[in-house]
Amino acid sequence: MEKPIALIVEDDRDIVALFRHVLDVAGYHTEIVLDGKDAMDRLDVLIPHIVLLDLQLPRVSGIEILKRIRDDERLKRVPVVVITAYAPMADSLPVEPDLLLLKPVDINQLSNLVQRLQVTQGALSEPIHEEITGLYTLPFFSVRMTFSLERIRQSSFRRFGVLFAEVDRLDEVKDHLNEAELRTFLRKLADQFRITLRPTDTMAWSPERKLFLTLIEEIPTPEAPLRIAGRVRDSMKRFLESNDRGLGLRANLGVLLCDSEYQNSDQIINDLELACVQLRAGLYTNPSIFDREMLLERK
Repeated sequence: MEKPIALIVEDDRDIVALFRHVLDVAGYHTEIVLDGKDAMDRLDVLIPHIVLLDLQLPRVSGIEILKRIRDDERLKRVPVVVITAYAPMADSLPVEPDLLLLKPVDINQLSNLVQRLQVTQGALSEPIHEEITGLYTLPFFSVRMTFSLERIRQSSFRRFGVLFAEVDRLDEVKDHLNEAELRTFLRKLADQFRITLRPTDTMAWSPERKLFLTLIEEIPTPEAPLRIAGRVRDSMKRFLESNDRGLGLRANLGVLLCDSEYQNSDQIINDLELACVQLRAGLYTNPSIFDREMLLERK
């Protein structure tokens, strides 16, 4: 299997050497660009799996490169880690990176991040949108969760949420619909999931686990994600009541609060499945907020 590609855009050769060592050890093929204009030219022909980007560069700034990546349909989902020594500049970025690291960079932190990303290294070389619903795939969603975990380890936000929706007895729908009807049903169901969320939210569908998912990056109060889940539940409920063909389909929703105790996205997915089991069993109201401790108490 080919190695994933990491593009390092940094004009300090000593820092480049450190980054390259970390990425090489983690199994990446690294490409080095020391100049902003050269980075722009390289991105014309390359889709890297991750970009490490300094903001202060010759000829073209890192800010312009970040904007270019986010504006380019071909590149906009590539994870970008911005690295800078200037905190005020980082606070005023017009485009948000996936992660921001301040110099001097903690090499252990960077090493842990790239090794966690290796678990999902194929997610960006495969289609990132699920064919029927148009939502993101679970592997791509796992990449986003990995960055969310890293972000809470270094910022004032100590947790993020994963809103999930599982439709109970969804498998039975297959016995009542032909393939074309089933695809239409799932696409319209996905529309009900996303209709009350923001278009910029990271939303995914996992056909294998029958789960709709979205990230809630900022949680100002515990009630805020519960209100969002309630709106999504009501939207999906209206659709299911009109289209369940007498099966009694029901959408079970919740929000899993994730903190730095989670080591990787796989642990989060396992707890999401456990939360679904407990909702199905009627142990909690629909929707509910979960955390790791709650789930283990009822396991």
